[in-house]
Amino acid sequence: MTYLTKIIKIIAALGFLILATACSQEPAVIHYGSDECAHCKMMITDEQFASQIVTDKGKALKFDAIECMAVYQRENADELQGAIRYVSDYNQPGNWLKAKEAQFVKSEVVNSPMGESLLAFPSYEEAKKHITERPGQLLGWSEVSQIEM
Repeated sequence: MTYLTKIIKIIAALGFLILATACSQEPAVIHYGSDECAHCKMMITDEQFASQIVTDKGKALKFDAIECMAVYQRENADELQGAIRYVSDYNQPGNWLKAKEAQFVKSEVVNSPMGESLLAFPSYEEAKKHITERPGQLLGWSEVSQIEM
């Protein structure tokens, strides 16, 4: 194998690696205080309520509240086939949870940026513990995704 052939193979492998990681569906970094909600256009400031949709092409749509993401996904369902929805863990902001796997609380005492007071937790047990300390209603993603604003 010639030196030139080796170089071409290395460049091709690097190109493939770059393409493979370019379409990652991992959650994106949200720049609090400067990123804007894809739905309501408010500045995203509170990481306890942030959420995002990452498309199958790796584009991150960021939201200031879970309810904004729910409405946006309903209004744009055709464009979001294969997308993954993430919500911030209320107790550990910055820890991203897949929305379909999270447990939600509609709080009666905690206010979210858009007023629906939706909080996300990684498990039923953590959500249940939260509502024993602060009143609220347990919800699953199927119920949250139908919320109207």
